[in-house]
Amino acid sequence: MTTMLPVLEFSNATFLEGRNTTVRRGARWHGVPAARLRLGDGSLSPPVVLETELRIFRDIDEEALRFEHDPDCRTPQGLLAQLRIHYPGFGEDETVTLCHFNPNTQSG
Repeated sequence: MTTMLPVLEFSNATFLEGRNTTVRRGARWHGVPAARLRLGDGSLSPPVVLETELRIFRDIDEEALRFEHDPDCRTPQGLLAQLRIHYPGFGEDETVTLCHFNPNTQSG
């Protein structure tokens, strides 16, 4: 049931064509198979498949961020600045979840 799926919220709901990545603090999103995206107009997307992976923030490089949906977050330094805005007190030794998704491909 789509109403029961978790919703990925975005402060900058801009997306690349095809694969996108968003980085979230902690392990809450790890293993979540599908979600809906909060779009720029406030509406919800149809369900999308998520692929997730856990990392320690300090181990993230630009290669891992090449599909980051937010252009300001495509470098470790830019991502760190944004994470510290959204998660006050965020530290470089923290675990994060990389959530990979395609906003144009619905989950089955």
